[in-house]
Amino acid sequence: MPLFVLIRDLLIVVVGAWYFEWHLDFRLPDENNLLLFFVAIPIIWATMMQMWTSISYREQKTRLMYWACHVLGMLLLACSVFLISAVLNTISTSLDATGNILFHGVGWSAILGIVFYDVVDVGRRND
Repeated sequence: MPLFVLIRDLLIVVVGAWYFEWHLDFRLPDENNLLLFFVAIPIIWATMMQMWTSISYREQKTRLMYWACHVLGMLLLACSVFLISAVLNTISTSLDATGNILFHGVGWSAILGIVFYDVVDVGRRND
């Protein structure tokens, strides 16, 4: 099962990054909306990550809840890829090449950390 989750998550990350960051080139609104950048997005993403790390595959008692956990994980990962892609696309025009590379490194490291957590969680055993 960990291999399935790893492949599933990496597909979501790769396809999502291509679609949101390069194909759609989605950007947040142009106006300097500090409420969006410093309140709304961090609160939304923090809430998503709280759900991600507080719901464990091994705690699900029924098959329905186990698969619901998988579906929720896929949705949270896709939403995270969208949020990070949108923020990276929006700020990329205000950064030089080095800053752009570093911010992409930060954003995609966070996404890969989420994938790593998911694979570790699904691989845990009830010993």
